[in-house]
Amino acid sequence: MKYVLEFVATLCTAIFAGASLYITFVEHPARMQCGPEVATAEFGPSYRRATVMQASLAICAFLAAVAAWWMSRAPIWLIGAVLIGAVVPFTLIVIVPTNKKLLDPGIRRDLDLARKLLSRWGKLHAVRTVLSTLALVILLLATGVAGQDNMVESKEAKLRENLFILRDEIQQYTLDKQKAPQALEDLKTGGYIREIPEDPITGKAGWMLDMEDPLLAVDQAEPGIYDVHSRSEETALDGTKYSGW
Repeated sequence: MKYVLEFVATLCTAIFAGASLYITFVEHPARMQCGPEVATAEFGPSYRRATVMQASLAICAFLAAVAAWWMSRAPIWLIGAVLIGAVVPFTLIVIVPTNKKLLDPGIRRDLDLARKLLSRWGKLHAVRTVLSTLALVILLLATGVAGQDNMVESKEAKLRENLFILRDEIQQYTLDKQKAPQALEDLKTGGYIREIPEDPITGKAGWMLDMEDPLLAVDQAEPGIYDVHSRSEETALDGTKYSGW
């Protein structure tokens, strides 16, 4: 579910930012070149169509990013959510008054005022473009970080699985033979495992071995392995050392 929310947040923000960039650098400049009379006539239909699409995208992106932050607890998703979500109150509080004046049919009788309002609208819309573009950059960075975390989570899951297998087979070997294995190779030659599993963190089949205390060993003459750990001294996502697992 977390990955779906991250994808939805990034996708909606990307579409919003793309549309905003198009309006800022293509549509509005072209509109202005046609003169205030044509520009105001075109503004109404364009505004009504864009409002539904952009408002829906901004709200959807904001909610999905907040939910992704809630599930991952990564602050970067909340930063992206605030940036894309900010376009909604900015539009309602700052841009809407200008929109209403431009949508007033009487504006066509004062073309000088129309030109000034259109110019102001272009500058105000540029703020939305900046906010949404910044949000997109932040969310793309968040997606990259999440992708790296996903890879680490996969390796950690594999490490837990391999540790469980080795510990279970060491215990079984010890019960069957009435002595602990002297080396992990003993599990392989004894038919308990086909191959010594690899430590996914180090990428090698070498493990840190905990040997029995001779006085407490099942076979005091030949104390053997009673536990295994990763040789990695790196820190896991939960803040613990892999070598302590």
